[in-house]
Amino acid sequence: MRGFRLFRRSRPAPQVRAAGRRSTDQAIESIREDERAFIARELHDDLGQLLATLRVDVNLLMQRDAREPGVREQLEGMDRRLLSAIVSLRRIASNLRPLALDEGGLYFALQALHDEFEQRHGITCLLDAQEAALQFDDYFSTAVYRIVQESLTNVARHAAAESVHVVLRRETGVLHIDIEDDGRGIRPADFRKSSSFGLLGMRERVQVLRGEIDIAGSAAGTSIRIRLPLPGTFSREERPT
Repeated sequence: MRGFRLFRRSRPAPQVRAAGRRSTDQAIESIREDERAFIARELHDDLGQLLATLRVDVNLLMQRDAREPGVREQLEGMDRRLLSAIVSLRRIASNLRPLALDEGGLYFALQALHDEFEQRHGITCLLDAQEAALQFDDYFSTAVYRIVQESLTNVARHAAAESVHVVLRRETGVLHIDIEDDGRGIRPADFRKSSSFGLLGMRERVQVLRGEIDIAGSAAGTSIRIRLPLPGTFSREERPT
C-alpha cells in the first residue's frame, strides 16, 4: 500500500504578509476557543457528574443511621469517587497549564506528558530529547509542548497504535520535532473529518512559529516532521504575540 504525504510550508509570501497575519490571529483565537470548550466539557462531564453523584450519596447517608448495614460500603464508594474526582481535576489543570513547565521547564514537562500518556492509554512511548537542548523562553516552550501534546492525543484517539516515538533535536537555528507511530496510518480523508481539529490546531501552531510541517501516512503508520526556527531567529516585528 502506497503512502501519501501532506506538506505545508507555513511562511507567507511578502506580498500577502498582512493578510496572513490577520488569518493567523483568527487561527490563534480559534485554537483558544477550542481549548476553552475542551476544558469546559471536561469539567462538566468528569467532575460535574462525579460531584453530583457524591451529593446524592451524602443526602442519602444523612437520612440513615451510620450503624445500618451497607453504610460503610456506601462511604467507601464515595471515597473512591472523590479520589477519581481529584485525579480528574489534576489532569484537567495540567491540560490547562502544565505545572512542570513552570517548575522544571520544557524537558520535564514532556517527561511528565510521556509518563501520563503511557499510564493512561497503555501505548508505549519513547521520548528522545536532551534537557540542555530544550532551554527556551516560556512562549516557545509552551507552544512546543502543545504541539507534542496534540500529536500524542491524535495517536491515542485515532491511530490504534502500539507505540509512538517522539524525537526533539536542536540544530543551528532550528528545532526538529519528529513523531512516528505504528498505527493504521493517516489517510487523506481523515483531514476532512470533524475529528481532525487536533491536526488543524497543530498546523496552526506551527504556522504561528513560522515553521514547516510534513505529515505522511502509510500502512506502516503515521510520521510527522516539524521544523521550527528557534526564538532567537525572530525579528522584533515577526515575533508572535
